[in-house]
Amino acid sequence: MTATEPRDNASRMDKWSVAWTFLALALWGLFSFLLLADHGPDALCRGPLVDPNPSAQACRDESLRQWPALLSILALTLLTTITAAATTVYAKLLNRLPHTEETERDGTGSPTSA
Repeated sequence: MTATEPRDNASRMDKWSVAWTFLALALWGLFSFLLLADHGPDALCRGPLVDPNPSAQACRDESLRQWPALLSILALTLLTTITAAATTVYAKLLNRLPHTEETERDGTGSPTSA
């Protein structure tokens, strides 16, 4: 393992954390749009959060505006948010590790090395 390899891993993980964060933000935007925006013919139907029990049949036929679909999108959104947070923390941790790994490899940082 070379000295630049941990830095390359940290840089790659940092890019992945940014990608996961953007994906999570996009999914949160989609979820909030589906939950709040008016829809249907001529936007007559209110969002599911504003009007949870629509009276018109045209409003009930929209499959992405039904609660099971919204809850599955919420679950996917939460999963990507947790993944984004975990990769961000891991990337920050990798940025701090190379210095300690280099000193331990040299034998200067370990008090038990003989």
